[in-house]
Amino acid sequence: MNPAGQNKIVKGDAHLKKVGFYLVMILLPVLFFILLEAGLRAAGYGESYPLFVPVEGYPDYLRPNPDVAGRYFETIENLPGIPFDSFKSRKDTASFRIFVQGGSTAAGFPFYFGGSFPDMLEQRLLQTFPGRTIEVINTAMAAVNSHTLADFVDEVIAQDPDLVLIYAGHNEYYGALGVGSSESLGRSPQFVRLYLKLRRFRVVQGLRSLLAGVVGAISGARTSDDDSGGTLMKRMVGEQRIPFGSDLFKAGLRQFEYNLSDILARYKGADVPVLIGTVVSNERDQRPFISGLSPSTNPETYQGRMQTIMAHVARADTSAALSGIRQLIATDSLAATTFYLEAKLLDRPGSYDRARSSYKRAKDRDELRFRAPEEINRIIREAAEGTGAIVVDTESAVAADSESGIPGANVMTEHLHPNIQGYFLLADAFYDAMRTARLIGDWTQAIGRDVARRELLVTSIDSIAGAYRVQSLQNSWPFQPIGAPKAALDTIAAGTVEGRLGLAIFQRDMRRVDALEELHRHYLRSGRLIPALQSLLSIIQRYPFLAQPYLAAGDVLMRMGRYEEALEYVLASLDRETSATGLRMAGSLLVQRGRHSEAVPYLRGAVELEPENLQALYNLAGAYALSRQSGQARAVARRILQIYPDHADTQRLLQSLPE
Repeated sequence: MNPAGQNKIVKGDAHLKKVGFYLVMILLPVLFFILLEAGLRAAGYGESYPLFVPVEGYPDYLRPNPDVAGRYFETIENLPGIPFDSFKSRKDTASFRIFVQGGSTAAGFPFYFGGSFPDMLEQRLLQTFPGRTIEVINTAMAAVNSHTLADFVDEVIAQDPDLVLIYAGHNEYYGALGVGSSESLGRSPQFVRLYLKLRRFRVVQGLRSLLAGVVGAISGARTSDDDSGGTLMKRMVGEQRIPFGSDLFKAGLRQFEYNLSDILARYKGADVPVLIGTVVSNERDQRPFISGLSPSTNPETYQGRMQTIMAHVARADTSAALSGIRQLIATDSLAATTFYLEAKLLDRPGSYDRARSSYKRAKDRDELRFRAPEEINRIIREAAEGTGAIVVDTESAVAADSESGIPGANVMTEHLHPNIQGYFLLADAFYDAMRTARLIGDWTQAIGRDVARRELLVTSIDSIAGAYRVQSLQNSWPFQPIGAPKAALDTIAAGTVEGRLGLAIFQRDMRRVDALEELHRHYLRSGRLIPALQSLLSIIQRYPFLAQPYLAAGDVLMRMGRYEEALEYVLASLDRETSATGLRMAGSLLVQRGRHSEAVPYLRGAVELEPENLQALYNLAGAYALSRQSGQARAVARRILQIYPDHADTQRLLQSLPE
């Protein structure tokens, strides 16, 4: 080989060694992190926080993970959770499966369960489509925003949804990882979404926990405060002042627009229809929490002019007051208080439209951004139009039920969470939108609005517990000044059985299911069958896999003389668990309905489980007799008389049977 060729080989080998060296240098850190990740997982460090987990003791059912909020919070203790809901892990062919996404309003605060619009909607849909299995699964929880909703999408799609409902927008600034939140990671939604993907790695979880611990040690951010609504509301606020039109205000809108467009596009790509509601809040009866001024406005000058306006108000000179307000707005258009005062002065016949506009402007300029600005609804409409999602105008539905079309205390419990009537209006709007879109199937058995409202499964204890939650919320900041002493809860209602149980639920001294069972027994003892049944149906809606509530509901329906319905519930109980009581009740009901031959297998099964149960034996003998099986009837009757020789009814039955 000539020298030139040897030089080329030497140079080639040197180049390969150099490339190999750089490749090793690049791969070593990657290998280190792979090994570290594997080691952390093997050691059991960190959490995966799947959205859905099996129901303990019932592997055929899944539920939203109550700990899933751990994905999004690092410095907040006593995290919010998703209220218990369940659905079959394997979807039935006859099932229509609906998932709900959103924040605390979609979750149903302060009532939850039967007081939430998803539960109201599910109940009405089940009545509309009696032959279908309707599953409405609520994944909503407090203090989260569009970052969380977007993070859930793939896991929702994996559960084969037929429809997704979204009601969200109020938490965009202060919800977990929002631009104004105490848990914020900055203003870039792309970065936050990347972080949420990386957070599944245990290495990233460890680094995040380390940083959070350092920050907490320095700032005292971690707290062991109770997790009442007010405390959580307070702890989530990182930026108390977000002026209208400011960079941070616009960043929140960009965050919502980016995430919502992505959410709707991904559902569209999976052929999952989406209904998304516009958001509504208390405009008439919630003063702005924080009112600011333009940087160019002199606060003393503003206060002086406002005092003059208030003097006009005190003299009932509304015209002069409004003239002063218009002049003040011309010099400073950011003061929320100015618009709110204008709205109050205009809130009378003949000027409701102007009042409505001023209330909305006041809300938009409230610098403490718990209520969504009007721009959020514009984004909802535009994002839906671009992806084919259906907009449900829940804002208009709630406003239409309010005096002069301005939502206030008539439909709201506080600043933005609806009362029972408000939640019903949300459910009604989604129901109408589904009917208009002809979703699910044949709507010829649609349930009228009045009937649906009358048959809500909101129990007295849910209403009372909700009232306590609102008291607790309004007893703390921002409804009260920071540091103000907390007033004692008004527990006068606790003197009743319903009040005692509602208070126990609120204080978490009692599980709701146990409270409902006690409430059912209380109503049964006092002969109040309708609320007794309502209590049981509330349990069934929440825990469809439990057999006993179906059986108890069948008993109540029997007492009410509603035998056909009673039979349906007893058979549903037996589908879940075989019991002697259920078999005996099913057999008795079938005999009562004249279906004697069908009754025999059930009563025979009851006797096998309880061989000496007089009622089961006698009903079985009667069923045999009525179905003209005299030989079997005589055999059972003689068996009864061997155990209970003085049973007169059996003696008469035996004498009446042909030989």
